[in-house]
Amino acid sequence: MTQALSTEDKARLKKQWTEIAIKQAQEGQWEEAIQTNKNILGFFPSEPDALNRLGKAYSELGMYAEARDAYNQTLKFSPNNTIAKKNLERLALLQDTQERKPTPVTDRIDPRLFIEETGKTGVTDLINLGPASILVKIGVGDRVQLRVSGHSLLVYNAAGDEIGQVEPRLANRLITFMEHGNRYAAAILGTENNQVRIIIREEYQHPSMFGRVSFPSQGSSDTIRAYIRGSAVRYEHDDDDELGNDDEYYDSGDESDELSDADFDSSLEIED
Repeated sequence: MTQALSTEDKARLKKQWTEIAIKQAQEGQWEEAIQTNKNILGFFPSEPDALNRLGKAYSELGMYAEARDAYNQTLKFSPNNTIAKKNLERLALLQDTQERKPTPVTDRIDPRLFIEETGKTGVTDLINLGPASILVKIGVGDRVQLRVSGHSLLVYNAAGDEIGQVEPRLANRLITFMEHGNRYAAAILGTENNQVRIIIREEYQHPSMFGRVSFPSQGSSDTIRAYIRGSAVRYEHDDDDELGNDDEYYDSGDESDELSDADFDSSLEIED
């Protein structure tokens, strides 16, 4: 006869499963994440974090009806849960579908992996955002593509939908660097307050651009900020949707790391 698990054993399993669920989400293993979070709910059926993670996994698979059910369950046990409310608002813009559409692993990363030395990486808020029906499908960690169109630097998701544009000053600088052979990667860093924030990293510097930084570190700018090695970025408009809180897989959104930021030069001239 199997002995019933003690309270301590259940708590230990919950912690282990939560860590597994977070790892599965970061690797895009959404079907596995569904089962892991269901394991937690088997012992703790009113656990809001597990229900939110379950809703997130269903959303990533295109199972929007199931996702809504999970988020509604969260509100049943935690009526003021902002994560559930926010995601239900997003799901309201999407049509129901039972078709599974897993997000390719290569299209989702942990934005914190973009941390590099000063001058190689920066973040900025996009302008001229696309329609809500497109924005509702993007999330923290999604890879995005940068495409030059005249004097504009457009940002597209993996499906080829235009998300928005890089603000003109930074766009002009990066376009110039790209024309000289530099290459850049980008990912979604945050989606809150009707804004989309991306992080951009210089992946390759052409020999002709040696000694010229993509993101200068002197002076200040309202739209461009440094991403400093060993840290993330704390923005002036902190709220419940900060990195680690926007994605339900960071349990309760609590971040223990101290965050810092540094302003960038607003000058877009390339120094000789």
